[in-house]
Amino acid sequence: MLYEERRFSKLMLFLAVPGFVGLFGGLWGTYTAGEGFEIMVVISTIVILILIDLLMFKIEIDEREIRLRGTLGIIIRKTIKIEDIESFEVKEGWIGCWAPIRFNFPAEGCITIHKRGLDVAFTTRNPEEIAMILTTLGVPREA
Repeated sequence: MLYEERRFSKLMLFLAVPGFVGLFGGLWGTYTAGEGFEIMVVISTIVILILIDLLMFKIEIDEREIRLRGTLGIIIRKTIKIEDIESFEVKEGWIGCWAPIRFNFPAEGCITIHKRGLDVAFTTRNPEEIAMILTTLGVPREA
């Protein structure tokens, strides 16, 4: 493993709290009513897994690929092979990059990966360290 970074978003946690409260309220309501509790448990479990997946983001880079994952990897999940990368660019700030596929948490910088197919952008605390690793792996950097 050449690089690994875990990001946790307090903003996403703040936005997810009403969802958790609503789900538990719905569970309590269906339980006390005695109807639809089983269905509500299934739906609540699925929604809770999705919300947990959105709370944390992990970047892993090795010699073969870049892996972008959420907590559980259910929704947030993208693997980019190094050989498919045409170039990359680094920008300061977490809103400076744009791509059709974007993994965005508040951070110091962002990286856009230009590859065959759809480009991918993600934010990181250490954009220059990732740029150095990608350059070492032979990926050209855009100016």
